[in-house]
Amino acid sequence: MAVNLQARPLPAMAGWTWISGGFALFRRNPPLMTALTMTYLLLMVFLNIIPLIGPLLVAICLPVMSVVIFNGARILDLKLDLSTEALKDGLARNTRTLVQLGIVHLVGSLLVVLVHTLLFSAPDVVALEADEGQFTRTLLQLLPLVLPLILIMWFPPYLIATLGLPLGKALFFGAIGVFRNAGAFIVYFIAAALLGVGLPVLLIQMLGSDDGMGSVLRIAVRMALLFVFVPTLAASLYVSFRQVFAQQADEPADE
Repeated sequence: MAVNLQARPLPAMAGWTWISGGFALFRRNPPLMTALTMTYLLLMVFLNIIPLIGPLLVAICLPVMSVVIFNGARILDLKLDLSTEALKDGLARNTRTLVQLGIVHLVGSLLVVLVHTLLFSAPDVVALEADEGQFTRTLLQLLPLVLPLILIMWFPPYLIATLGLPLGKALFFGAIGVFRNAGAFIVYFIAAALLGVGLPVLLIQMLGSDDGMGSVLRIAVRMALLFVFVPTLAASLYVSFRQVFAQQADEPADE
């Protein structure tokens, strides 16, 4: 069936509504979104420890795993019955294309590593573990290289899973969706950085001493990031897709 696919241009502040909408979905069922997100993270960690092929599997499997989280947010948004079939919706019939997208992600990741190595030389893993400042500098060096890959991969997994688009069309329309909403993405990443990095750092510094209540509160801040903020961001990807490609999806629940 032919699909008249269009990416809606949204105002810049839509980037904030993606985060607030993600949190609204998280609040509907915190255990579900947290479980899906933590399973995703643990699976990536498990695959990464497999010698040689582990990081390659992570890159290839990322689109498939992200679709499962997307389906969890969709279940909450449309108030559907939770089931294994609903969480796997769109995977079986589009597995080949999603794996192809994973290979594109793998190639992009290897290019990021190659460019970073050429520009800054390969980082010393031991030094990174011992020097937090060097670790931060390496992350800042990688950020402008990784960000284009993140944006390229933002919409295609969901275009493939929900609409059955072939790889080329998914990448093309995904890029159009990002380009038409550049302002919203800028606001989104600024808000995510302030909420996920700036505010926690400020709170941790304000808490003072490592002893007693201060230490407990710092742990609470880190747990909130892991078990609330990360699932909220995961759900926000669904919200962004629904708003940009709403014409081709079911009507979203009003928040």
